Amino acid sequence: MSVKYWLIMSLPFVAISCGKSGGENEERQQNILVEDRQQVTTTVATKSQFRQELVSNGKISAGRSVDLYWEVNGTISDINTANGRQIQAGAVVAKLQAFKTKNQLESSEADLEQAKLQMKEALIGQGYNPDDPDIPDYVKHLAEIKSGYLKSLAAYNSAKYEYEHTLLKAPFSGVVANLTEKSGNLAQQSKPFCRIIDQNSMTVDFTIIENELSFVKTGSKVEISVFSIPGKSWSGQVVEINPFVETNGMVRVKAKIDKPSQLFEGMNVSVKISQNAGEYISVPKSAVVMRSNRPVVFTAKDHLAHWCYVETSIENSTDIAIVSGINEGDSVVVSGNTYLADRSEIIY
Repeated sequence: MSVKYWLIMSLPFVAISCGKSGGENEERQQNILVEDRQQVTTTVATKSQFRQELVSNGKISAGRSVDLYWEVNGTISDINTANGRQIQAGAVVAKLQAFKTKNQLESSEADLEQAKLQMKEALIGQGYNPDDPDIPDYVKHLAEIKSGYLKSLAAYNSAKYEYEHTLLKAPFSGVVANLTEKSGNLAQQSKPFCRIIDQNSMTVDFTIIENELSFVKTGSKVEISVFSIPGKSWSGQVVEINPFVETNGMVRVKAKIDKPSQLFEGMNVSVKISQNAGEYISVPKSAVVMRSNRPVVFTAKDHLAHWCYVETSIENSTDIAIVSGINEGDSVVVSGNTYLADRSEIIY
């Protein structure tokens, strides 16, 4: 009897206890539900011309550049420029000590004048007027040999070449690069003294895979982004497609950059070529997540996330084209969707 009585007496107590804590539990559960709502970002699915893209890495090169070499021996006496400086066509980049070569030139010039006089005397001795244009060629040639004129002329040309090449000149206007020599150093004929780069004529060399050839044509517009200069881009167009597929299936392409200011030869860049691929509903790539190895887009309505299987098509660097599964104008979740489930409560 005592056990049954205890149980009967306990029931109101338990009932009172559950009733008392029910409101608190319910309130706590509501708080938990509010806290568990996922914060998301949404955007509207739009239908428009979709831009298909081809992206490749490339390297900037000068459309015109040249390494300058010393062609004669000597000691560098003057350097008139420095790396990064602009230089005009024909300007003297550097000089060699020219005292010896100048003397050789003047001496050979005097020998040549003397040989000319002796040649004229030889012609007069044979009864010819040295200024007569009708002197037979064999007679004139014989007089040139006997007088030493041909030998003196060769020596003069050699001395003139030596002297003129003590000056290193820029063949065209550009910027100086790779200059490491100093005044007083011996000229090295086997090593470039410096490089002249025409920065107004820059190209980008990149590769595409064989099955992308139909996407690229001579004249195709390109957009170039430099890894070291974020937030800025340059435009250009394809000027050359090498008609050869390499063993790795790649094809080399060259594009000319329209206004290549701030660009240096050798820079690593990203090259993007885009074209219209037709009308598609498109969403940001971040809107598509994988569930059970299938692409899913969550749409947002009445603060609930709705799970939608989608069929995707082509994509570019930012968006992906949707063939079916959502409609134009749907509000789609683009962030905070990693762990969403169907009909998850969301805040947006």
